[in-house]
Amino acid sequence: MGLAIVALVGAISVGYALGGAWSRLTGLRLRRRRLVVAAVIAQTGGALVGVLGYGDPRRAYVIGLAVSALCAAAFCAWNLRVAGVPLVTLGLVANAVVVAANGAMPVSVAAATRADVSVLAIAAGQDDRHEIADSGTVLRPLGDVIPLPLPVRSEIVSPGDVLVAAGLAELVVMGMLRRRRDEMDGTSTEELD
Repeated sequence: MGLAIVALVGAISVGYALGGAWSRLTGLRLRRRRLVVAAVIAQTGGALVGVLGYGDPRRAYVIGLAVSALCAAAFCAWNLRVAGVPLVTLGLVANAVVVAANGAMPVSVAAATRADVSVLAIAAGQDDRHEIADSGTVLRPLGDVIPLPLPVRSEIVSPGDVLVAAGLAELVVMGMLRRRRDEMDGTSTEELD
């Protein structure tokens, strides 16, 4: 989450520094936006099942994540020609694949140590969304293996998280600059797709 916030704040700053405008971004026409809402609801619902104590929380999380990933993938497929969306899609797919293969996001203890992030709750089995990566972990390099020491709250991220953050940043910057770029090219495209 911290990585995405840093990427978005940085992208907005770059967009403004290059003469972009927030109104250009908010005017970006994205298709099938309701799929994003459905993705958020599915993932939140899967997480809530665990918190509320209904059924198997790990299974609910994986099912919620799978449904969320399908909705997000469908949204991305409808918007693949929009700048940034291909990177977001690749990141989401990478995260979904590693979680589906393992039942939870594997976390590198070495990366957690470098980022000064405690993994005690994960090791104790109190976090249904994460597990400690070990010799039985499938697709380990796609897990949370990148330490990210942030000033307020350090975290460990996956390569998929990095791709999602990069895609969101590209979407924001290019969205903020889109009409200006079109005017410079002599075209008047109303949307990026």
